[in-house]
Amino acid sequence: MTKYEESPNVELKSELVDDVKHELLAFLNSHGGTIYIGVDNGGSVCPIEPSTRDGIDSKLGNWIQEAFFPSPVRLIGHDYNDDGVLVIKVREGTNKPYYLKEKGPKPSGVYIRYGRSTRKASESEILGMILSSAKYSFEDDESDTQELSFRFFKEEMEDNGLPFGDREMVSLGMRRTDGVYTNLALILSDQSPIQVKVAEYDEAMDFKVKKVFGGSLLRVLRDVREQCDRLNDVSAVIDGKTFIRIETASYPGSSLREAVLNAFCHANFFIRSNIKIEFFPSECRITNPGGVFDATLDDVLMGVQTYRNPRLVNVFYKLGYIENFGTGIPRIRGAYASSEEKPVFESSENFFFVRLPNLNAKKKAGDDEINDEINDEIKENISDLGLAILRAVAKRPGIKAKDILEELSSAIEGITIDKVRNEIQRNLKNHIELVGSRKSGGYHIKR
Repeated sequence: MTKYEESPNVELKSELVDDVKHELLAFLNSHGGTIYIGVDNGGSVCPIEPSTRDGIDSKLGNWIQEAFFPSPVRLIGHDYNDDGVLVIKVREGTNKPYYLKEKGPKPSGVYIRYGRSTRKASESEILGMILSSAKYSFEDDESDTQELSFRFFKEEMEDNGLPFGDREMVSLGMRRTDGVYTNLALILSDQSPIQVKVAEYDEAMDFKVKKVFGGSLLRVLRDVREQCDRLNDVSAVIDGKTFIRIETASYPGSSLREAVLNAFCHANFFIRSNIKIEFFPSECRITNPGGVFDATLDDVLMGVQTYRNPRLVNVFYKLGYIENFGTGIPRIRGAYASSEEKPVFESSENFFFVRLPNLNAKKKAGDDEINDEINDEIKENISDLGLAILRAVAKRPGIKAKDILEELSSAIEGITIDKVRNEIQRNLKNHIELVGSRKSGGYHIKR
């Protein structure tokens, strides 16, 4: 017997009731799926009697022919399996939105699949489906504002050794051959209406940093990345055995920069919402308007590449902001490969979310592997010379001051025996000690 379990693309129903119409529409308007009729919510089979199948087939056929618009005849198929269950296969439609004829293309007549549930679509979601079915491209649409300047964009092009003139604007898709500016030109112009919000919160959820960046999208990206770099704290701990400084970024490798760049590349700028980058004590959350474009989240995580803004991505590529198309998520995951905590990616119909764990969150909470008292004092009070002396003593227990001088003379310019002794007496008393007499003894790490 088949195992039946509900999922984002599987729905279980005991009977072919009218609500099944909503499930059919939801799968047509989302990414397709399967509806099993004759299975309860717990997965138990209640087979459909053979004597009732003709009536069920007729009922379902009438729905497909008469209840929906546009016609989904070629997108819905059904049959009965060995368990006596009606299996309805629904493919994703290409002429969305599909809706109940009696209700029309409005929230009361349009349904979508969200996770394991079916719900009515909002007006903005219905509009998005209409535009998508019509192959609408925000980038290529005519800008409502035609009085545009490109001072910052021109500087960026020139700094990268790229020409910038009428010819380039047409080839990039910023201007049509008749001289009309597109929305791509608008968001890259100095008059761009796009804003990006960056915030940092403390433990009480009060703002520590609250900034809004505007202007040319290129300038916004630069400013946002610089702000994020400033908020990517680096912890420094000292190995208790080697006294080597070990630094850990809160958000490792290129994870934070890639997540920010992904948000800019894939945002749906048609939606009146902002990209938001929020730093919490335990994680960074990045939200951009526009869910996964023309694919599922699983597709994207498996490496499928889709581009909502291909012309913008091309501009970023030419300016060296990105090296390869479609490598953002693999790089983010790779940055956390050696960490127990992993980034989380989530998507809804209108938004995409990335959550990056803060690798220093536990350390801030006192979970250091190294003794906190020594670690804090080393970070605050010991100079590079002091660290070099500690390493020398750890390497050669019993070493004398003159031997420390000899050990460090080639690496530290201007070092003298007095500087070595002064550093030991002033800053290293809590960490090393002289064992024996001044003439015959030597320095050891304090235990």
